[in-house]
Amino acid sequence: MNQPIGLSPKPKHINPISAKRRQKQLTMEPQRVLIFSHPRSMCNVLFRLLSTHPSFTPTVPGPLSFLTPSHLGPEFDNCQPEPFCSDETFQDTFDKLQKSVKEIEKTGTIPLTMEHPYLILPYTTLNEKARYQRTYQPLIQVTEGEPALEHLPEKKNPTIFPDRFFFSITSPIITIRHPARMLPSYIRAMSTFGLPLEADSFLHDMEVQSRYCWERLIFDCFRVSGRDPIIVDGEKFLEDTKGQMYKLCEALGVDESKIEYTWDPTDDRKDGLYSHFPEPVLMAFIGILHGSKGVIGRQAQNERLDLDVEERKWAEEWNEGLAGTIRELVTSSLEDYEYLLQFSI
Repeated sequence: MNQPIGLSPKPKHINPISAKRRQKQLTMEPQRVLIFSHPRSMCNVLFRLLSTHPSFTPTVPGPLSFLTPSHLGPEFDNCQPEPFCSDETFQDTFDKLQKSVKEIEKTGTIPLTMEHPYLILPYTTLNEKARYQRTYQPLIQVTEGEPALEHLPEKKNPTIFPDRFFFSITSPIITIRHPARMLPSYIRAMSTFGLPLEADSFLHDMEVQSRYCWERLIFDCFRVSGRDPIIVDGEKFLEDTKGQMYKLCEALGVDESKIEYTWDPTDDRKDGLYSHFPEPVLMAFIGILHGSKGVIGRQAQNERLDLDVEERKWAEEWNEGLAGTIRELVTSSLEDYEYLLQFSI
């Protein structure tokens, strides 16, 4: 008999990571916040809210800046659509990020940035154990502008970032959402581009988006180094936005009452956060936030998930073949998602 798939309870052996424990991990070095965001996990709303707090300053050019080199730059093998292609490399974007972080720290505020893990992981990692493989250009890594040295210690973090930068992030945040909610949302956004959903390239992208092993790699890497990432679950965040923001701000050591939960939809500050995005991408993935007035009062889908029911919905929305693929990908990602969920605030 098929059992409804819901949110797994926290195992008894897991001790929640307390705010006090996180505060002890914040040393005298400048605080830096980087949100490692899974797509369609309410991450853009979270970033928008944190950016309203006077303690934080968003980095330039803005959140998800590695989208440009990873999908539109010369190191990507199939830039589409052509008018939006860029000559910006991964190294260019990293140099801008580093410069922005240092300039923000001079102002006495906390640098705030956000990246999807799959945008900053080596391509070889994205293909590992993938059902839908993709041919990428050679391995990409970025440096901190220093000459190459012989006998460097083996790199410890899983991203393309240098270890020194990666481990300088004092407050890593990871966002997740149940894959049966997240993945269909991603497909709906992508379908606005008119791409064939059965194409091998799309199936590869869909598989990459479905996997929470990327966030787990980052989470485990930080924990081994003695730093506990803060995990925010999109379903909890949607159901109790203020409660989740209170816990998050407590962990970050800032006053939650200074967060702005409503705003003028014509506010240029909000729109300017994503000014580096091509307009079609902006409207496909951030269109609702782009025209919204706030987040309080939104309704969460908090009923238990039954994958049989969800698969029928996906078949009606798209087709049976794609619905079956979605279910397979959702099922395979549950283990990593539920592992991370047990640590969520």
